[in-house]
Amino acid sequence: MATSRLDDRSLMPLFHLACREGQIFDILEFKRKKNLVIFFVSLPDAAFLLKAEDAYARLKEQNAEMSVVCPLPLTEIESFYRKNRLSYCILSDEKREVFAKFLSFEKGEEIAALFITDRFGEIFFQYTAKEVSDMPSFDDIVKSLVFIESQCPECGGGL
Repeated sequence: MATSRLDDRSLMPLFHLACREGQIFDILEFKRKKNLVIFFVSLPDAAFLLKAEDAYARLKEQNAEMSVVCPLPLTEIESFYRKNRLSYCILSDEKREVFAKFLSFEKGEEIAALFITDRFGEIFFQYTAKEVSDMPSFDDIVKSLVFIESQCPECGGGL
């Protein structure tokens, strides 16, 4: 099973990847502004991606941005966007270069991972699994984001 290369409370590695319609998702754009919920999924299935869409508004209420990184070609991602009208970013990492910054895995191995950071890029929660169905629920992710916001002195939380 894939394992994380990162420690809790370490800073998320910087990256930028293609999204849709020529957009680039760059985590530096969110620094000091948004908490991040980043999924890594080697075999994204439509059910998970649509469930993520349903949860996206709740995550945004917690001052978070969400994306899903997958090794699909951008053309497949754009086709899925057009068909399902998603509002969050699915990021194309065909060569798995960003996967490799976050995770240690065998070639061809199925990967499902989740990283949740505060607005400063500090990793508060991370989870790896064999399948996306084994990932924490979106209710649990929202609870994690509530906790992160409560720890932020700049946001009115914390000590």
